[in-house]
Amino acid sequence: MGSRSRQMERVGVLVSMLAAVILVGGAACSESIHNPSEGPAPILDTSAEAGEDLVDRIAYVSPLGDLFTVGPDGNNQILLTGERQVGQGPEDAAQAQSLRLDEYYAWPTWSADGTKIAASRVSVRENRAEITLQVMDAQSGNSHTVYKNQQAGLIADGAPHYIYWAPTGGNLSFLASTPDGLSLLVWDGTPGRAPDVVERGAPLYYHWSPDASAMARHVGAELTYSRPAAGGAPQQVAGASGGFRAPAISPDGRDLAYAVDTPEGSGLFITPIDDLSQSRKVMDIGILAAFSWSPDGTRLAVGDQQNPRSPILDRLVLTPADGGPSTTLSTEGVLAFFWSPSGENIAWIEVNASNQEMEWVVSPGAGTDAKRLFSFQPSSQMFILFSFFDQYAYSHSPWSPDGKSLVMAGQKGEVARRSNGRTPTGDRIYVLDIEGDPTPRDLGPGVLAVWSWN
Repeated sequence: MGSRSRQMERVGVLVSMLAAVILVGGAACSESIHNPSEGPAPILDTSAEAGEDLVDRIAYVSPLGDLFTVGPDGNNQILLTGERQVGQGPEDAAQAQSLRLDEYYAWPTWSADGTKIAASRVSVRENRAEITLQVMDAQSGNSHTVYKNQQAGLIADGAPHYIYWAPTGGNLSFLASTPDGLSLLVWDGTPGRAPDVVERGAPLYYHWSPDASAMARHVGAELTYSRPAAGGAPQQVAGASGGFRAPAISPDGRDLAYAVDTPEGSGLFITPIDDLSQSRKVMDIGILAAFSWSPDGTRLAVGDQQNPRSPILDRLVLTPADGGPSTTLSTEGVLAFFWSPSGENIAWIEVNASNQEMEWVVSPGAGTDAKRLFSFQPSSQMFILFSFFDQYAYSHSPWSPDGKSLVMAGQKGEVARRSNGRTPTGDRIYVLDIEGDPTPRDLGPGVLAVWSWN
């Protein structure tokens, strides 16, 4: 067995140990800690010049649990974690690999300005799992611990935390499992300062306002709007239901979209932020729904379903925010959808239950001329992202900043394998060009990938 095969086998053992320790640990306990440094900086790959501006970058997690950033063409790779060695393989030319197999990083999340990445780190020490939230410089890898869990625990399958940077400024929000249950915490970006708990309860979904001064929080069936920094009491939005996950604040910060159960059925409602009692119905929806504002704030993409036990949406439509006629994009079983940064296009994932594969589809924002891009099977982490896409869309973008490409992790589906010949095995990072070359660009092995915002 070769060196890479032995490493992969050891990582499999590590992941199994982590799962076992976490399950035995039961409900998680957590505490804030103040140490601003975690030892020497990881090695910077010499393919990136010191001082170079890092924009239009992809952060990804390797199968060995290390964090990398890379350009969309696969060049200028930077290893942010672990110790660097170069591995040679028949399918991968020169690839940085970790020498540390007792820790694993997960869910890298870009700050709005692209200078920092937050991620969960899971370490195994003497059969005990230690879970921390790390913030690192996106170029050097210098990191410090923002939060440490006292005992192992996950907030969802494969997710030690949910991490979400504020859209402006340096505030970092995250969900963690604590002695008091699922908790939402906010860190103000000051090294050594503990994050503050701003909400508890489950299930818990939320959305930052565009100026990062406020949050809409959906906990159970209760929807509130509050300004944590101002210290005021949360304002409750009357009538909100449990038939949706993430609330949606409009791009201009003036309106809030949410779902309401009425005697006539469920509906998508919009209410002005400055008067939460003045809501208006936009459209009828199924008993479960997800929705997202277009970047210009004129429309909402809405997916809904009638089966509460299925993650698959029955339809995807575009509806004007003023309540005009809707345009149907798909009725083929949609798992997730994402607006491009400009709103010029919208991409979604359709599920083919017969062959257990998924397919990326993209359409102009007007809802015409849908184009099928790529059939695939997602990695387990990408599947989690897609399953809770309405929340992850706020924090983890599959779109390139220019809206011309998508990034994902997984394996090629049968259709893609037939059209592209020999395909490497295992989860890999693919970049999809929505306008030009239909062949996905293979960046190498990886289990999760997310594009920078700038």
